[in-house]
Amino acid sequence: MDQKVMELLAKIYQMQTEMQSELKELRTDQDTLAQNIARVIAVVEHDVAQKIGAIFDFREIQIDHIQKTGQALERIEAKVEVLQLETASLRRIK
Repeated sequence: MDQKVMELLAKIYQMQTEMQSELKELRTDQDTLAQNIARVIAVVEHDVAQKIGAIFDFREIQIDHIQKTGQALERIEAKVEVLQLETASLRRIK
């Protein structure tokens, strides 16, 4: 019976050693995964920051374009009013 107990204890010890080894591998894998996730997050944050910057720049360009278009429209409206007045006065003269 002592032999069987010793064999069982040896198997238990072997299993415990194997489990510790597997646990170390899992921890290493977990560390590697955490590092990879950190890299992915950094890349995504950088990419998102660039895209937000591009959107902001585009918005600023659009605002400038809209302002210039509005100013041009105001000048055109003023000229049209002058032409309408001139046309009306020419019609009265005829």
